Amino acid sequence: MNTRAGSHRAAASSRWAAAAERRLMPASWLRAVFRQWPLLLVLAVIAVGTVIVADNHFRRGTFIIAGGICLAVVLRAVLPSGIAGLLKVRSRAIDLLTLGFLGAGTLIASLIVPPPS
Repeated sequence: MNTRAGSHRAAASSRWAAAAERRLMPASWLRAVFRQWPLLLVLAVIAVGTVIVADNHFRRGTFIIAGGICLAVVLRAVLPSGIAGLLKVRSRAIDLLTLGFLGAGTLIASLIVPPPS
């Protein structure tokens, strides 16, 4: 009876080890990252805006950052929850309201900041 339990434990252990190895493979990790394409797209737009702000073009860069946040609103509104990935934090309404306020506030800030003199 003990040998049977030991072999069962070993089989279960090797099954778990094999599953863990599959999860850590680079191909599956890359697939998991690329499934988050909506968030990656938004982050890319925001990164471009940040680089432009760092290049001493505050209004233009902040406007692009606001565009990235507004893109997140549109993607969250249009995409189903399974595809929205990490853009889905709470319910759709809460996500849209939060991102909408953040995008609108950033857009207003980019428009009312006076140009450098």
